[in-house]
Amino acid sequence: MGGTTRTRARLRELPWGLTLTAAVAGAIAFWVGATFPGPAGEFPYYAPLGAVMAMSTTVMGSVRVSVQSVLSIWLGSAIALLTGVFLGPSPLTAALVIGVGVMVAGLRWLGDMGSWVPTAALFVLIIGTEDPVAFVSAYGGLSLIGATIGVAMIVLFPQLPLAPAERAMRDVREVVVVQLRRLADALQWEGPPTQTQWRECRAQIEPVINRMRAERQHVVDASRANRRQSRHRRRLGQQLEQERALERVCFLVEDLTQLLEEEERAGNDLVGLGPHLRPPTAQALLALADLLRSGDGRTVDVADKAAAQAALSELVDRIHDFRAGGSEDELFTAGSIVTNIRRCLEIPHPVGDEDVRR
Repeated sequence: MGGTTRTRARLRELPWGLTLTAAVAGAIAFWVGATFPGPAGEFPYYAPLGAVMAMSTTVMGSVRVSVQSVLSIWLGSAIALLTGVFLGPSPLTAALVIGVGVMVAGLRWLGDMGSWVPTAALFVLIIGTEDPVAFVSAYGGLSLIGATIGVAMIVLFPQLPLAPAERAMRDVREVVVVQLRRLADALQWEGPPTQTQWRECRAQIEPVINRMRAERQHVVDASRANRRQSRHRRRLGQQLEQERALERVCFLVEDLTQLLEEEERAGNDLVGLGPHLRPPTAQALLALADLLRSGDGRTVDVADKAAAQAALSELVDRIHDFRAGGSEDELFTAGSIVTNIRRCLEIPHPVGDEDVRR
């Protein structure tokens, strides 16, 4: 059952929309290429090649890679034509056009599409030996036509990858919840954990945060010149708000983790919490984890927020009771933890607040 669920999840993550757009663009480009008379009609497959090169998840990205790829093809063709004027096809000629093509491919403004420079040069050198000018015209012209069709398809049916961004934010939330629960579990041990044990509580937040940022930037890029953007403006705004909230929570949880690792550690002369404050701190962290799990980082369940606030109040009361006999280090650490948890509680809004804030 679990394997089937994972398979379905992976299938949903595949770029079905872009796949269909690319397939249709390629078919249209091939049909258009086949209608041309003369040499162009003999190589209709170069048109869908241009369409495929133009495929991107963003409109502006599609325009950019189309221009870069067509320029790369033309530059490679020019290299082969100039070389062919003086040398016929041979291993030495192939080495020459490849070498020059690779050098030209390094031009920054060609981007990743620069790799087409030596490829196009070889195509022209080897395939277009009989009539190189006609072949270059067909190759370059059909690639341009195909790229234009590809861009048009992306403009008409643009991608707006909101789902991957939401999955990335969900992953961040789950990792933060795991880390909070590990911290709470460690605080319920008989004695304070060692430095190694604290480090094992870390749940590798940074990689998922970086992925969330990358996915969010992808959405921002995809929304430019995207006709679907206006229909999803509210959802885009909510995603941005959710990402900012999650980043803030991650920062606070990492700060809290670092504090526990340094102050509540076996081997310290004075620990940061001690046996009296570790249990209520653990309960406050568990309540915070439940709170974050109940929402999306931007909104949370009202009951879970009330429970988290109650757990924090219990910790504060225990700190007040302990103040008379506790050390300054214990009170400082406990106070810092309370501040971090309180700031985390201030970030997500109860679900009921959402209607008020609209």
